Amino acid sequence: MAFRNPRQTRERLVITAFEEIHAHGFQGLRVDEVLRRSGLQKGAFYHHFGSKTELGYAVLEEQIRPLLESLWLKPLAEIQDPIEEFPRLLDELAERMPRAMLEHGCPLNNLAQEMASQDEGFRERIVRIFDRWIDGLAAMFEAARRNGKVRDDIDSRAVARFLIAAIEGCIGVFKVEHAPEQWVACRSGIQAYLDTLRPETN
Repeated sequence: MAFRNPRQTRERLVITAFEEIHAHGFQGLRVDEVLRRSGLQKGAFYHHFGSKTELGYAVLEEQIRPLLESLWLKPLAEIQDPIEEFPRLLDELAERMPRAMLEHGCPLNNLAQEMASQDEGFRERIVRIFDRWIDGLAAMFEAARRNGKVRDDIDSRAVARFLIAAIEGCIGVFKVEHAPEQWVACRSGIQAYLDTLRPETN
């Protein structure tokens, strides 16, 4: 299969690399396998990327960051009452996420654990993506705080950081166990935490 359009060639390389990294990790990524699956030659790879690491950076920026925006940032921007609506977003997550995430877990967290301590370029990019997620959650809670939907004394950014840690932990354990009751337990725990953020009623 020959790809003569440079943009399409690059996109195919990045998409295939994302699939391989998600399944096998960055250190398990083999450029030869990406080329085989893409139907491309080494010349096509080196036309677009100087190294395997550059390809990994592109996967973070062009596949994982947009996935985060689709799964989390866009839906978060529509939530007005986090205590009532955020748990429903969690309930819908399995239907909205790519099937591969049910088997392989969160690609962002996988790379964070594998590469953040190994390569500064990976670490910086992973931090930026997590920061976007934190920003989206914090903005949701800050708007809810102003509108009286959550307690006025909450630290929106601290709440956002805690929820991301909880969600990523839940997804990680589910990846290992593939047990629906694990996700149910996590969802219930997150709901119980959110209930503590309700405004006090007189």
